[in-house]
Amino acid sequence: MRLISFVAALALTFAGSTASATPTDISFARFFGSCEAEYGNSTDTANATGECGIITTLVNKFNATNHEQITVHTQVVEHGSYYSQLGARIVGRDVPAVAILHSSALNDFVKRGLIAPLDDEFRAAGIDVADFTPQAQTAVTIDGHRYALPFDTHSWLWHINLNLMKRAGLVTKDGKPLLPQSPQELLAQARRFKAATGKPYFIWLTDNDPAFFPRILLTLVRQQDTTLFPRDDFHIDLHSATVRASVQLLRTMYEEGLTTRGQDYGAALQSFAAGEGAVMINGTWIIGDLLRQSHQAHSATAGGYTAVPFPRLHGRSAVWADNHVMVLLKGGTPDARSRHAALAFLKFLYDEGGVWAHTGQLPTRRSVIESASFTRLPLRSEIAAIARDGVALPIEVARQAIVAKTLGDAMIAVIAYGADLDRTLARAETSIDRMLARDAQFQGGATAPR
Repeated sequence: MRLISFVAALALTFAGSTASATPTDISFARFFGSCEAEYGNSTDTANATGECGIITTLVNKFNATNHEQITVHTQVVEHGSYYSQLGARIVGRDVPAVAILHSSALNDFVKRGLIAPLDDEFRAAGIDVADFTPQAQTAVTIDGHRYALPFDTHSWLWHINLNLMKRAGLVTKDGKPLLPQSPQELLAQARRFKAATGKPYFIWLTDNDPAFFPRILLTLVRQQDTTLFPRDDFHIDLHSATVRASVQLLRTMYEEGLTTRGQDYGAALQSFAAGEGAVMINGTWIIGDLLRQSHQAHSATAGGYTAVPFPRLHGRSAVWADNHVMVLLKGGTPDARSRHAALAFLKFLYDEGGVWAHTGQLPTRRSVIESASFTRLPLRSEIAAIARDGVALPIEVARQAIVAKTLGDAMIAVIAYGADLDRTLARAETSIDRMLARDAQFQGGATAPR
């Protein structure tokens, strides 16, 4: 009865209750950097650029335009330390009202009882969950309940230097890149490119980015309609023929010099800008920067840049994807007024879903991703399928960041340093399974199957 009463009261609040007219301050914890010098006073979302600029402008616009005297105070945390700081704040009872998470981390917070379902509150606030894209729906749903507002879908793309591809004869008659449709075609085209240009086909992020190879592996495995967790959410399978063949494909490309070596994120961006490879596998979030680069007359990609989802090398269209999601942590909204204010902010972000798409990330609403305003944006119609084809580890798998790092370290050892494939993957499998079993026992609820 308490829940019904609370939801009823919430619906009245959104219908125009005067209670929310009292000034209310709420906090918003996020990453994406700080850009107050440029955007600290901006409310012009049409001219904001970059993740920091757009999210800063969105918050400013909400503060300036909402009629309920709600003020959102942004708390910016560096990306690398975000989760550790958020955890410390929860322990210290200094909980932000709204916090951004990755969907891959959402279940860890849900299992610890730090987030409650939002279905009824979404309904009262006018957030239509039926409008969520298929990928976004999966990203925030656990046991049939939605625990977060999906803010975007982000994924791997093939960022392509068409000028170099033309030199290798790897473009179609209409100037589009000739994309491989099987692992064999991928190897053949990469070898052809290197023979024609003397450059590696791929620009890879092999240093300081342990998630790079697991994201490719997940893509290749799911394209074959299999999974890394076929048994349950506590046991990863790294000894299947599908996994072994996929890792061997990546190792063959590295061994033959078809990829760059020893490059981190920044070095890879510089290599692509300098025309040192045909394809850089990197995120949706850099589309805007690379488009601007391609409009510079002396750029290596001048008039010759495009981006496409990871090609289908096997039978099914699938590509790794994750999401930024907005959550209301328990303790962050201690009373009905602050809870209402936080939900009003989420509703504003839901309504402004098309603005965030200018970063290169994909909208999480069907009505936005199918709109003319979105498809008019450069390259967006080419990547819109990710909202349907994006895949991730099962959301119920715990500690996904640790899973990715353990797997990534093993794959780097095999691909870049020649470690024995079977022994290295077997050790990684054992390490991941033990970690997941310990986590399940720590929770005291679900116990890892034996």
